[in-house]
Amino acid sequence: MAYVTLPTFVGYSIRSGPARMSFVRRYRRMFEDPQRAAFNFYRRAASAIREGRESGRDKESMMALVDQANAVSLPHYTAVAEGWLRYLGRRKPEVVEVGQSRWRHKQFESRISPQLGLRKASGQEFVTWLYFKDEPLTRNGANLALWSMEQVMDDLRPGATALVVDVRRAKEFTLTNRDRARMEPWVRSEASSFLTLWEAAA
Repeated sequence: MAYVTLPTFVGYSIRSGPARMSFVRRYRRMFEDPQRAAFNFYRRAASAIREGRESGRDKESMMALVDQANAVSLPHYTAVAEGWLRYLGRRKPEVVEVGQSRWRHKQFESRISPQLGLRKASGQEFVTWLYFKDEPLTRNGANLALWSMEQVMDDLRPGATALVVDVRRAKEFTLTNRDRARMEPWVRSEASSFLTLWEAAA
């Protein structure tokens, strides 16, 4: 059984060629030896975004995130803070609760854990996955995350719409009907290829 997080699955999907083997081998080593696994570098950023939106003090929350950063995290948290405030602009979405779930294909399992739910001024609710990394998120990577959330939406927040935000670039993604119709066979093939490399990395 290959058990991965959604960020890991997305990270795999945006790579190609031998880089995929290196990616899976590195992840499998961390999976088998949890003490080698790095902590979630962006967990504090996600918490700061949620706290800022819940309190209506987004700027103050982002300033605190940056002020408390160390030398390693400072440039990353600064880019996240600037991107999130740029994304919000005059938007003031309300935070709503979301759940967690898992998507399975054969012996592959992906944990779906969106960081927050947002209710926009229109009343529409969005289950929101935040992408923080320096590497820009591709449309295919965003679509994989969006489609995965849609498959388990009844567990996350029934009736909500899946949303992905590339925070640094203040860019949001939703799944179009045209993309949705083509996603299932591709995502399943990505899961199968991950499994093949996972077994090879044993």
